[in-house]
Amino acid sequence: METVFNTFLDYFATNQQLSENTKIEIVNHLAILNLDKKHVLIKENNRHDFAYFVIKGAVRSYYLKDGVEVNTWFAFENDLVGSLHNFKDRPSRETIELVENSTLISINLKKIKPLMHSNIQIANFINVIIEDYALFLEDRIYFSQMMSSIDKYLILLDKEPQLFQRIPLTYIASYLGISRETLSRLRAK
Repeated sequence: METVFNTFLDYFATNQQLSENTKIEIVNHLAILNLDKKHVLIKENNRHDFAYFVIKGAVRSYYLKDGVEVNTWFAFENDLVGSLHNFKDRPSRETIELVENSTLISINLKKIKPLMHSNIQIANFINVIIEDYALFLEDRIYFSQMMSSIDKYLILLDKEPQLFQRIPLTYIASYLGISRETLSRLRAK
C-alpha cells in the first residue's frame, strides 16, 4: 500500500484500529491526482462523486453572488475538501478550485458510501472524516460571521501566515469581505 495512502488512513483513523482488509477496501476507492493550478475540482450547481485530501498544494472555495466570486475558505496540506451536498448526492453550492499545482487523494464517494452499511470500520472511518470536515466548516462560519474584518486579518496573520504567501490578495480580500485596496492598507500598517 502506498505511503501516501497510509498517511491519509492514519490521519483519520487516530482513535480506531483498521484491519488490513478494511484498509485495502478503502484504498481501492482512492486515487492520487496531480493537477494544475486553476483546475476546478467541483463546480457550483453540479453533482460530483468525489471528495479530496490535500497532500500538497492550495485550494479555494467560492460561490458567485451577482456575478462576483465570494471566497469562503482555503485549504492546504492535510485538509479535506469537498461538498457535503455532494456526499448527499445533491448539487454543490460552491466551486472548489486549485490555487496551486496540487497533489490530492481523491475519494470516490459513490463507491465507498455503500461499504459503510456492510463494514462498521469503514462507517466509523467515514464518520471521522465527516466530523473533521464539519468542524472545519463550523470554524469557517464562526470566523466569517462573528469577527470584524480587521480581527479576521489579524488572526490570519497569526494562525495562517502561509496564506499571504500562497493565496492571491484578491482572494484573501474577498474572504475577509473587504476590498483589495483596504487589505493593502491593512498590510501596510
